[in-house]
Amino acid sequence: MTSTSPTADLHVESTGSGPSLVLLHANGGDRRDFVSVAGGFAESGWRVTTVDWPGHGQSPRHGPETALGFGPVLAQVLDALGGRHVLLGNSLGGFAALHAAAHRPDRVDGLVLVSPGGFSPRGVATTLACRLIGSAPVAPRAYRRLPRLYLRDRNPGVAAAIDRAEQASRSPQRTQVYANLWRSFADPGHDARGLAAAVHCPTLLAWGTRDPILPWYVDGRRARAALPSAEVVTFPGAGHQPFIERPAEFLERTSPFLAQLRERALG
Repeated sequence: MTSTSPTADLHVESTGSGPSLVLLHANGGDRRDFVSVAGGFAESGWRVTTVDWPGHGQSPRHGPETALGFGPVLAQVLDALGGRHVLLGNSLGGFAALHAAAHRPDRVDGLVLVSPGGFSPRGVATTLACRLIGSAPVAPRAYRRLPRLYLRDRNPGVAAAIDRAEQASRSPQRTQVYANLWRSFADPGHDARGLAAAVHCPTLLAWGTRDPILPWYVDGRRARAALPSAEVVTFPGAGHQPFIERPAEFLERTSPFLAQLRERALG
């Protein structure tokens, strides 16, 4: 069963039954980034919800187009859905998931953070890179070219994601949102370490070891230090989105952690 509703003015889709698992995509993507794994999660006994962030997919633009601003947006979604949830977030979605777990622990039972944002070292190079990619001349080109770099493997799901980015990069509205978010990654508030200190739910860190956007040997190690109780799975040779690049392996490697959370939710 699949249902669609404009939760908190966003396009939200749910399928399956059981405890709630909410999938949160990265900047420039949309809910379809999870198409290769959502069905597998549903078959494992989860009610799987995918969300298009504001200005992405079928969701209209609204609210602040910043990484920090998407945290309260997620809280609205979780309140509208009701109950408690496990959050699986990639990149920007991972940062939002951490924000929700830190600020709304009443709604969050666990986290799966896939190359989450907010753990990059603060410095001139990082700031300049975020502002450059978020500039008007560069953003459209970055939108369509970066997926070819950070998606290391090739399969039909990867090809579809690259094609979606190509199409979205032709939309001035979508590109403006993409650029605004990239610039916000340089803001002092885009720092996940303080959020991590306030997170007490079970957490799994998942990272591709060849992620060129948020490198495992830099951002990943900082995330591990900030979340010392988190379990860790790495995907050797994979990039920024192993759930697209290696969906079967991703389902298999995250299954033990999620099974424990499901059993706990069922009591």
